[in-house]
Amino acid sequence: MKKIRISLLLFLLISANTAFPQAEDITKQFNDAYRAFQSLNQDGKPEESLEFAKNALDLGLSLFDESSETIAALSYNYALNLMDVGRQRESAREFRKTVKIYTQVFGRDSESLASVYFDEGRANSRINARKSRRSFQRGITIIGDIYGIFSLNFADINVQAGIILSEEANLKTAERFFEKALNIYQNEFGRDNVYTALVNFHLGKYHFMNANVSKSENFLSEAIVGLESLESEGDVDQALLTAARDLFGRLNEVASVRDEYLREVARNNDEVARINRAISSQPAPSAPSQARSSSSAQSSPQSSPQ
Repeated sequence: MKKIRISLLLFLLISANTAFPQAEDITKQFNDAYRAFQSLNQDGKPEESLEFAKNALDLGLSLFDESSETIAALSYNYALNLMDVGRQRESAREFRKTVKIYTQVFGRDSESLASVYFDEGRANSRINARKSRRSFQRGITIIGDIYGIFSLNFADINVQAGIILSEEANLKTAERFFEKALNIYQNEFGRDNVYTALVNFHLGKYHFMNANVSKSENFLSEAIVGLESLESEGDVDQALLTAARDLFGRLNEVASVRDEYLREVARNNDEVARINRAISSQPAPSAPSQARSSSSAQSSPQSSPQ
């Protein structure tokens, strides 16, 4: 599923007469704001386009129904623009609105809604890992319901989620998504395929980051052998092969660092145990004696003679 930025049709609501000059003025402002947003956005200037994305949304709310496709697209554009300029929290808040509108307009099982969920997951990835995982999973579930959980579409969407999450250091969740994709690609294409190799590479990279040398070696080896068997000269294939070989070549370094770390942990544990034994072998201190002063001593009472 390829993410595209929503492009709106410009709604030129020009009346045949001049009975509604205020509405015509708002319509012109809306069209001008949207054209400015679209132009700046296409030029890769998100900082400059943000103001016009917000203006277009605000003006659009006075012209179109809040649950219309137009407002859905304007909200989506504004949320994406906020994310482009690094305003993640505001973007996540806007995406909550976008999800609600898309659900009303397109339904809960639409591929368009799945795209929104994925971008909502991206917006939350650095500020709320739980919400991010939930958004990705909802998008993946929709694609699974539409195409089937053993389809290539389902595999592709899991790879996209895995790559995004791994870039945000959410590696454990990314691993699960990659594993789902790998099973489908292996069944469909076998080992010697660029899609299978791509997922093997990412799983190898995940285990590399976790210093699990044996698992990393296994996945990276599968990726390298699969790519070499293709004998492809394509730039993408060659770049992937080079990256896999580079990581594989650094596994000994990772193993050495990991082993030294484990030895240091063992030495620290031994030192702590030695200190604890030394403390426990010391005799317990005796309680301080409490001397009684002569003034506090009381003589036994003597009976008086009868």
